[in-house]
Amino acid sequence: MLSFTYKEQIMESLKTNNQIEAESLSAVRMPRMLPLKEVIYFTGLSSTTIYDMLDKKSNRYDPTFPIQVKLSKGRVAWVESEVAQWLGEKIAARAH
Repeated sequence: MLSFTYKEQIMESLKTNNQIEAESLSAVRMPRMLPLKEVIYFTGLSSTTIYDMLDKKSNRYDPTFPIQVKLSKGRVAWVESEVAQWLGEKIAARAH
C-alpha cells in the first residue's frame, strides 16, 4: 500500500518545484534604478556637476563616477548600488 496517491505525489512534486522556483527568483535581485533627481538628492551634487563628471572633456570629469543606463529615448537612470559604492569610496577616502 502506497502512502501517497498519484494525485498527492503530483501535488507534492508541484509544491516542491514551486518552492525551488520561488527560491531561485528571490535569489535574483533586480537592480534598483535611480532617476537623476534621486542621484542629485543622494549625492548632493547638481545635475550640471553630475553630467560634467561623466564628460571626459570636462575639468570635473571623474572616471569613478557611475555611468548612467539609457532606459529609453530621453530616459536614463543610475544603478543604486553603484551610486552607493561611489559614495562609500568617497567617505572612506576622506582624511581623518
